[in-house]
Formats: sequence, C-alpha cells, structure tokens
Amino acid sequence: MNMEKYLLIIFLLIFTICNAQMYERKKNPLVSFNGSYSMEGFYLSPGLTYMLPNKIIKLFDNIDVVPSGRLAYVVEAGAYKLFEKGGNIFNYMDYGFSYKKLSGSEIDSINNKSIFKQRYLSANFNINNIWQISNKKFIQSSIGSNLDFKLFEKGSPEPKNTERLILSFHVKFGYGFKVQKKFFIIPTIESPFLTLKKWEQGKSSYGVFNSRYRPLIFKIRFIWLKTPGKGDCPPVLTNPEDKARYERNYMQ
Repeated sequence: MNMEKYLLIIFLLIFTICNAQMYERKKNPLVSFNGSYSMEGFYLSPGLTYMLPNKIIKLFDNIDVVPSGRLAYVVEAGAYKLFEKGGNIFNYMDYGFSYKKLSGSEIDSINNKSIFKQRYLSANFNINNIWQISNKKFIQSSIGSNLDFKLFEKGSPEPKNTERLILSFHVKFGYGFKVQKKFFIIPTIESPFLTLKKWEQGKSSYGVFNSRYRPLIFKIRFIWLKTPGKGDCPPVLTNPEDKARYERNYMQ
C-alpha cells in the first residue's frame, strides 16, 4: 500500500472518530456563537519543511542512489471563516499565502552528490473538522489544496525534471490548544496525497534528480478571534432547533 492510501485512511479514521465523539458528554464550547466574536479573523503559521526521501534507487551498472531530506522553513499568513452555527461536518475554512523552501540531496555509490534548494510562493485553501477532547484541547483534521509557484531553484547540478507550477491536494492533522479566551495554538503536520500538476500517474511525491521525495510540512498555527466592530452584525441563535444543534457541535 502506497503512502497516498495511508494518508487517506488515517484522515478517514480520524474524521470518523471525531464525528462519533460529537455526541459524548458536553464540554464548554471552544467558541461562543452568541455574538461575542466575529465569524472571520486571521492566522499566522511559521514552521519547518522536510523532504522525506523514498528508498534507495538502483541505476544502471549497479550504481545505487541514496536520497536524503533536508530541513528548511515555511511562513504562512491568511484568514479563516467559521461556518454558520459552527458548521456540521466541517467547522471552518481558511485560505492564505505562504513562502516555503524545499531542500534535499542524493549521493550515488561512486560519491557523486547532487543538492537541490527550491523556493515557492504558495496559495493554500483548507476545510477543517474539529474534535473537542477537553475544555481547552482539540484535534483538527483538514483537507485542502495548494498551488505552488516556484520563484527560483538552486542545484548542484541544476535539476532538469522539475516544474515551475505545482497543484496538489493535501491532508493535515493538528492538536490544538485554547491558550486564552481569544487565542488558539495548533501544531500541524501536512503532506500531499495527490498531485495534479506535475502529473506523474497520481503520485504525490516529488521527483527531483533520480529520486523521489515526500514533502512534510510542520507548522504552528496561531489563531486570534476578533471582537465584532460597531458595523458588524454577528448571528445570534434564537431558534430552539439551532440552539440544540449548537450544543451538539463542539466547534461552538
């Protein structure tokens, strides 16, 4: 079973558990929908990237290639929008832009070493499910897409099999904390499960030189709730059915 199937199975398992837990004992809501907060706000996500290499590859004349990943960095900023009444299956969406660096290397059995360093400007979109496990802790599972535009690339030698534009779908998992009344911290890990461009028979890993690498993106998301301004009119639940739905939904 390849990595893409593993990622999808993990996402579906967490998603199923999250929805099964929605009907357990009540907890204090993470976010109140009584009009105290705006339904929209912003976030900031600095972090690290790592190109996880595939297994050793054999070339011609019994020459082995050993790929290695390298740590690099990513910085993302954007906005979020809470779904009306806390949503149902998914609780909020987010969208933003990031600047990231991906780096790795490979060395063959005759000691020829190749290194690549790629820098991208990315547009990201996610829909997110929240499973509240305590009054101030929760698990986040997300599915989304990213469009990456390569700003420039350095390599020794320069890679010939990479493209400037990449379109991928990814899954993301996080463990979040409500630190203050209006402040949340969510460490996350993200990886693609399908790459449409560059298309390589549905593979989600990236081919560079003679090797393949899986991007792993580790970020810490900082989210701030926003108090409504004078001109804002946040929704207030008055219908009894809406209130019952509110109590069942742990994103509230």
